[in-house]
Amino acid sequence: MASWLPIVAIIFAVVLVVGPVMWLKPSSRERKLADLRQRAAMSGLKVQMQSLPASQGTGNAAVYFSQWRNPRRLQTGWGLELQRMSHEMNFDDVWDWRNGREAPESAKLPLKELLSMLPADATAVYANDSGLGVQWRERSGDNGLAAVQEALGSMRPVIEEAIRQATRQEEGTGNREPRG
Repeated sequence: MASWLPIVAIIFAVVLVVGPVMWLKPSSRERKLADLRQRAAMSGLKVQMQSLPASQGTGNAAVYFSQWRNPRRLQTGWGLELQRMSHEMNFDDVWDWRNGREAPESAKLPLKELLSMLPADATAVYANDSGLGVQWRERSGDNGLAAVQEALGSMRPVIEEAIRQATRQEEGTGNREPRG
């Protein structure tokens, strides 16, 4: 029995060293998400983690932002969030405004088109200083990333111009009448 004691001690020591290392090793899902986010970043999207909309429970999900080309004079600070159920009072079926803060009227039609292009696991659309972002749970993987990239790539420029505030000169209020 005494001859087995050193072998058991060595095995125990190896387990003590290898166990925590294996515990820290990322899971296959974590590796896939890291790869997905890396590819998004390489294509020009900025990825941030944000809380899920209240209707979706607790937790966080990634928001993929397409940065504004010219961020001056944009009416941002609004968002659309996925609701639990469809209602005629919502903006678009199951999508409604976050905290009641709506986008400008000129952006509503392009936003509906954007929503129709998103993957099924999308949970929110945000317009803030970071750009136009789509929050999604990333369950749809490569297909979802392709849908988000296509939606943001084609609709961000349209929505950016739709939410741009006109300057006073463009509105025609900057001209003063000559005094006589």
